[in-house]
Amino acid sequence: MRNFYTYQQGVSLLSKIYIVLILSAGTLFFYLYDSHTFGVEYTTPGAFAYPESYEATCADKNSAVADHIQHKDDRNMHFNVTTPTNYRSDYAHPLLVVWAPSGMSEGLSESFTGLTRQATEAGYVVVHARSIPLGFKSLTSLSFIPAEVIESWCIDPALVFYTGHSDGGTVSNALSVMPESAFRPRALAPSAMGMQGKDMQAYECPSPTSVMLMHNKGDGHFPNYGSEVVAWWAGCNQCSQKTVASDFTGCVEYTSCAKGITTLFCEAEGNHAHWPGPEHDPVRFFSNIVKVERNSVSVE
Repeated sequence: MRNFYTYQQGVSLLSKIYIVLILSAGTLFFYLYDSHTFGVEYTTPGAFAYPESYEATCADKNSAVADHIQHKDDRNMHFNVTTPTNYRSDYAHPLLVVWAPSGMSEGLSESFTGLTRQATEAGYVVVHARSIPLGFKSLTSLSFIPAEVIESWCIDPALVFYTGHSDGGTVSNALSVMPESAFRPRALAPSAMGMQGKDMQAYECPSPTSVMLMHNKGDGHFPNYGSEVVAWWAGCNQCSQKTVASDFTGCVEYTSCAKGITTLFCEAEGNHAHWPGPEHDPVRFFSNIVKVERNSVSVE
C-alpha cells in the first residue's frame, strides 16, 4: 500500500489566527494609548516668565535645569524631576507631584495626565512618581519624595501640591491625611480615587487644606466615592454644606470655608478610565493658591 503524505505549504490556519489576534490586540492597544494620552507638546517642559524682582533664596543649593531626570531613592521609590527650561536656582518654585495610576511608569503617567508643559510654564517644578502596589508601608515610602526633591531643587515647601488619577488619586488623598505621611501638601486634586467616606472616618482632620476632588459621573469602578469624601473634606475645612457653581468647569464650591481655603467637587462626563484634568484644570486651581500666597508675601 502506498503511503501518501500531505505537506502544508506556508503558514498554518492556527498561526494565521494567532497573527490576526496579535495584530488586533496591538491595534486596540495603540488606539487606547493614543486616545487616552497626550503628545509631546504636553509632556515637553516650557519656560516660565519669572517676575522682574523677587527675594533670592536657596543659596545653599547647587541645583540646575532638569528635563525628566530620573531618581531612585533609598526606599526604592522611582520618580523623575522636570523644571522650567529656564530654571533659576535662586527662585522658590511651587512643586507639583503627580502620583501614577496603577501599573504606570513615570513616563506613561506623564503622557496620561499631560500636565508638564502647562505646569512648567506656570513656574512649577514637576515630579512624576512611578506606581507601586499600595499599602501603608508603600504609601509612607512615597510620602518622602517631596522632601527629597526640596532638598535638591529650589522649592517653596509651603507650596507643594498633589494630583493623580485612580491609584494616583488615592495616593494624593491618603498622604494628605495619614499620620504616617512624611509630608502633607498645601492643596490636592485627586481624581477617581478609591477611598470612600467610611475610610475617611478613621482619620483626624488635618489643618484646613484646599481640595479639588474630581470624580467622573460614569465611574462604575468607584461609584459615588467622590461625593462622600468631599463631604468629609468640607467638614474638615469648616465649610457650610451649601454649594454654589464654581468658575472651574463642571465643579461646585462649598461656601464659608476656613479663611483662604477652597473646597471643590468636580464631575465630568466619562468612566473610571477618563482623566478629567482638561475639563477641571487642576494646575489653574493650584496656581490661584500660589498667586494669593505670593501677593500676601509682597504686601507684608
